[in-house]
Amino acid sequence: MENKIPEIFKMVEEFNNVFGIELSQTPTLLNQKESELRYQLGLEELSEYNSAVNEQDLVGVADALVDQMYILVGTIMKHGLQDKFFEMFNEVHRSNMSKLEEGKVILREDGKILKGRNYSKPDLKSILYTQENV
Repeated sequence: MENKIPEIFKMVEEFNNVFGIELSQTPTLLNQKESELRYQLGLEELSEYNSAVNEQDLVGVADALVDQMYILVGTIMKHGLQDKFFEMFNEVHRSNMSKLEEGKVILREDGKILKGRNYSKPDLKSILYTQENV
């Protein structure tokens, strides 16, 4: 099957290749050191986002959001999930839409959307563990 990675993935792949960061082509777990690095990079950008919001700095917010996306895409590719990512995203979207309760949104006090009675978990396992990955 032809690899149909969107442009944003191609750009992050280019960055990783130029800077000698190895990416996976098949679904994989990272070792502890790599996982911790990805986690810390994400936390750093979340913190920058929070600071920019508190300072009412829209440019800083934009920078932090783009950096978060850059790190997320790189992490997806480190895990070798790029070819399955959009299928998994669609499945999570399906699951999220099942949170409605009789067509209505159920909100927690802080605004978080809660799961209704008809909620069904996303089935990522069947996407991850296809015959080609066994």
